[in-house]
Amino acid sequence: MDHCDPVLLAALAFREASEQENRAAERHLEHCAACREELRALRELADTARRAAPADRVPVRPPPRVWEAIAAELAAERRDGTGNDRGNGTGGRPR
Repeated sequence: MDHCDPVLLAALAFREASEQENRAAERHLEHCAACREELRALRELADTARRAAPADRVPVRPPPRVWEAIAAELAAERRDGTGNDRGNGTGGRPR
């Protein structure tokens, strides 16, 4: 037995499939446990992704430790001379 195309399963999971695709997939899913399970897992993933997305679409700031690590790496490069003009205020870009 052929299985549903993975792209179709993803479209179904994200509720982006057409009515025709939905009907065809439903007929197949009635008889194919493997595709039903794959669709179930994809829907769970899609639902989790929707819940994880910030509702207000504000970018998430990295925690302070990220900036501290970047600053420490830049300072180490300046100390050992591998910074290649990184201390010139241009972010390492040529002036």
